[in-house]
Amino acid sequence: MATRTETKALPIREIAQQLLPLFAENVLAGKVTSYGVYTKAIGRDPSKEAIVIGPAMHAIGGVCVLATVPVAPLYYVRRADGGWRGVFESDPLEARDALPHYDTLYVAAREYQYTPEDFTRIERGLREIVPPEWSAHQIWHKALVWKIPDSNDTFFARALKRYQAIIDDAKATRRRPPAR
Repeated sequence: MATRTETKALPIREIAQQLLPLFAENVLAGKVTSYGVYTKAIGRDPSKEAIVIGPAMHAIGGVCVLATVPVAPLYYVRRADGGWRGVFESDPLEARDALPHYDTLYVAAREYQYTPEDFTRIERGLREIVPPEWSAHQIWHKALVWKIPDSNDTFFARALKRYQAIIDDAKATRRRPPAR
């Protein structure tokens, strides 16, 4: 059984890479699933080790921001008990800079129509951009503070603009009268 200390030492990037194909399949099918489903998928006991999935999904979410893809885990992964996941609250930088935008991140993930190419970009980001030793929080820190080359925007600021455009488009589509 993994303890909290052992969980921190797990290679989060590798777990995220293991989970990504099944996660992509579920998202593309529109399925919202629990952490336990993914725990089982990587051969662990959901009743004891579902905690390893949270950091891996958080890492996937950070790479989503770097790739300007909506943060799919916010909408498509839930706790089995339906409780609040505490995303961004445990880290001061994330609490300050990402948590206030939670609704935008969540709604964009809900409204967006993901493509296989989105998950190819996320997989490539996990494989080529994220060093093996980075934690999920380090990925988010980079997304929040790194400037895009030749821009004053951070990766997070750029992603937020895209996410807001997705939400605005979804709202506009709902308001349009049906075609006659």
